[in-house]
Amino acid sequence: MPAPSKKPRRPTTPLSPEVWVKAAQALIIREGVSAVAVEPLAQVLGVTKGSFYWHFDSRDALIRAALVDWEQDQSADVVTRYGGITDPRRRLRVLLFAAFEDVENGLFFAALAVSGEDPRVAPFLRRATERRLAFGAEAFLALGLTETEARQRALLAYAAYAGYFQLLRTTPKAVKAVTDLSGYVRQLADALVPPGPSGKA
Repeated sequence: MPAPSKKPRRPTTPLSPEVWVKAAQALIIREGVSAVAVEPLAQVLGVTKGSFYWHFDSRDALIRAALVDWEQDQSADVVTRYGGITDPRRRLRVLLFAAFEDVENGLFFAALAVSGEDPRVAPFLRRATERRLAFGAEAFLALGLTETEARQRALLAYAAYAGYFQLLRTTPKAVKAVTDLSGYVRQLADALVPPGPSGKA
């Protein structure tokens, strides 16, 4: 009696590079850049390592792709999203709330900051910081502040942002126990955004 024929294996389609990038970014948020590795990511995604090598030559190539994707998202045209808010004080407050409410991006930034000396990470982190500080200073200049005052307030806002998400990443229970995010950002905006002619921020 002839042996039963084996059932042909179902061909598998490699996952898209975007799926690998998003999985790497999620891992960076949870465990940092150093945790990115092919095998554990393949296990999480339910595929073999072959799917990875279909798109990427190495682990470093995946890390770079994750950072490039993040930088491109950060470089999105902010003016398009918030330029319609003509009042500069209201625009600044909206921008502050938008930055803090994007928790995923804030935690990703905090994870990168831990690896700030990593040569793979440093250029992306530097460009993001320079871009954000410049945009913040420009927003404060629109209120009629001097360049020095505008730069100082932009730095204060950015330091508050970086510090909040670093603490949220390392000690989330402690931060959530004492901080209402909306109240935190409101107090920050009240402190940094000078009141208008009527006395309102």
